[in-house]
Amino acid sequence: WPIGVVGQVFDMGSGNNSYWDIAWGWSLDWEFEEDLSYFDYEELSNIINTSIADLNYLRGIVIIHNGKIISEEYYDDSSVSEIYNIWSVTKSYTSTLIGQAIDQGLIFDSDYTLNNFLPNYDNNYLEAVTLHDLLTMSSGYYDSYGYPYWVNVNTEQLISMPYTNPGYFYYNNSACHINSHILYHGTGMTPEQFADINLFVYLGINNPYWLNGYNNINDGSASLHLRLRDMVKLGQLFIQDGYASENNQIISSEWIEKATFAHIPTGFPGLDNYGYLWWIPEEGYLAYGYGGQFIAVFPERNLVVGTHSVTLSDQYYQNELLNIIYNEIAPLFSNE
Repeated sequence: WPIGVVGQVFDMGSGNNSYWDIAWGWSLDWEFEEDLSYFDYEELSNIINTSIADLNYLRGIVIIHNGKIISEEYYDDSSVSEIYNIWSVTKSYTSTLIGQAIDQGLIFDSDYTLNNFLPNYDNNYLEAVTLHDLLTMSSGYYDSYGYPYWVNVNTEQLISMPYTNPGYFYYNNSACHINSHILYHGTGMTPEQFADINLFVYLGINNPYWLNGYNNINDGSASLHLRLRDMVKLGQLFIQDGYASENNQIISSEWIEKATFAHIPTGFPGLDNYGYLWWIPEEGYLAYGYGGQFIAVFPERNLVVGTHSVTLSDQYYQNELLNIIYNEIAPLFSNE
């Protein structure tokens, strides 16, 4: 596992996993598992060479078990070095930054209403909406700004969007971007600046492109650009209970539990519930980016599957890819 130990870290205890590759300084890249005899690798190869290879929109897939790569393939001139827009997988990164800020006492907990996070704004609706509502896509705000225009409007414009009432699920990009403004007002840093100190450095992610707009605040909903190998590190961090190395926890297990809990029903078959900017299917949790950018996390199987897809893929392809991940690949690994 490539996370190294760099500088100061929010230390919450000591870890107990045995598969860390701990390095001092910048993180090393993923290691490959050499012994593939402990599971049905022949069947996995068959799935990769048939079901996966036949998917026209797929550009890359990486499968990580016990912290090591056991399979990695790229298609149609993509490669391990390709950097691409991870789209709404960005939301799960944003949720993690919010959790780190709460862990560090820089902003209030998620049960507080938004007027506590944005006290300088005279808006009555802020007293009715909690950060929990915002993180679960249940703030009641309308999605008033299309992509990428929500990054260019100011805080007052975002919190003044039309609304109904909080408490029901409504997938909303412009309201989700308010999370970035909360982080900015609470920490005095843009999301990227905060991540550079608290997250990216521990994941070995160096100076990524991340779209920004008003006050250089980065897009809280989309537009973080990463390699596939880097994108999936967030899933591995969560499997490791937030430990970036054996003795350094950079996000609390309490936040991971909150973020990946089924807080609210979505009405989407197969993705029935939603956490804190994570989708909660029947098993594990999923970061879902437009077109089929996925981090599928199976904690009980110690398994992370990441995919990179053509942005303009169709919904049939995305459903089929998820079906293969959940019903063909994941069952190859024990959940004991």
